[in-house]
Amino acid sequence: MSSQTDNTNATSSTSILLGKSKERLVAFFQQPSVKKLVPVLVPSALAAALFPVFGPAVAGVAVAVAVKNGLSLLGISFSDDTIKKLLRPLEGQRLDESDMQDILQETLEKLIAQDKQVNEEAAKALVVVTPTIKEAALTNPKLDVLWLGASLEANLNQQGEKMAQIASEVFALVQKNGAELEADKQRILRVWSQIAVEVNATNESDISDVESQASSAGGDIGHRIAADNKSTIKNVKINSEIH
Repeated sequence: MSSQTDNTNATSSTSILLGKSKERLVAFFQQPSVKKLVPVLVPSALAAALFPVFGPAVAGVAVAVAVKNGLSLLGISFSDDTIKKLLRPLEGQRLDESDMQDILQETLEKLIAQDKQVNEEAAKALVVVTPTIKEAALTNPKLDVLWLGASLEANLNQQGEKMAQIASEVFALVQKNGAELEADKQRILRVWSQIAVEVNATNESDISDVESQASSAGGDIGHRIAADNKSTIKNVKINSEIH
């Protein structure tokens, strides 16, 4: 009985949190000037989606733990380091919710541009919440999937790193609906930890006796051997380990 009660409570907490996240996103996309916010669309949408986790947690104890647990309910996983970096500007602040969300947005905007780890973790979080972002955006009759997909793609490319790598996939994801959208989202997340190891020879260079080696705790590992402009690569040993 206790286990069943726990599961019911967890489901209820998830539904409430998802509802609050969607409410924040709807409010964001209802802004009259939303089409002018494309240069900050990604950090702005993420801040709206994540604020229901970060905002209330700042006022409590064991803040980082509360945030981590809240993110888990949304299907998002941030490292402890990323959580601390996002919380730091909010600590000790006595502001209304709107101002706190603005601070979270500004922090995300800064860290995504400067911190590779935050960029990647935020990129993955964006994929997780993309269906909710789409649903919220389309509550505004002036917005459509083409605008949303193109705007997200443009801003993701501007962020660089992992966000730029997934930009075209997010555009395609937004164009899908229902089960197809969910399936493609899960596909992107499933191959997220794919590792690619490259050996390149350029400008008439000669490379030989190279070991292309990679180890991963999960995901996929790919090796790419490429030579151009009269270059050569000989005797390449490939070693992959997934454990």
